[in-house]
Amino acid sequence: MYISLYTARQLRTIKDRLLWLGLFMVSGGGSASLYNLILLDEARWLWGIAAIVIVLVGLYLVALGADKVPLKNAFVAISPATISYRLNFYNKENRLNWNTIAAVQLSDHCVLFDLYGGQQKSLLLSDIESQNVASQVALSLQLAALERNVAVNGVRFNVPKPVAGI
Repeated sequence: MYISLYTARQLRTIKDRLLWLGLFMVSGGGSASLYNLILLDEARWLWGIAAIVIVLVGLYLVALGADKVPLKNAFVAISPATISYRLNFYNKENRLNWNTIAAVQLSDHCVLFDLYGGQQKSLLLSDIESQNVASQVALSLQLAALERNVAVNGVRFNVPKPVAGI
């Protein structure tokens, strides 16, 4: 199961905002660098370098908004072998194997994975912008854990396997 955390419309809105912010920063930084490095009688080098940094950041935002540099997708993917998730565009992808998960603890704001060996990994539902998507992610993780006989909130359910031939 693959759950995208942003709809296509939300992604387009985010990219449009990045594009406009980048254009604002490029124009403002460009004019500031022109003024500080060329138009003044005595050049202010630190101000000029700072303005050039603003231009470079603005160009990066323009590239993100124009899809020249792709944004990483924010998602939660549940497969029979692994759980993969990235909650923000700039975070790294987290991947957990089902055979390393001893238990799952669910709350309104967090899903905590207790791993064999005493380690814990958390998925913060509060980092998901839409409350509906966050509850869908929590429910999907709970159902997937039940299917794999992983303890959920301290309770282990024995789900019978389907019998072949019936």
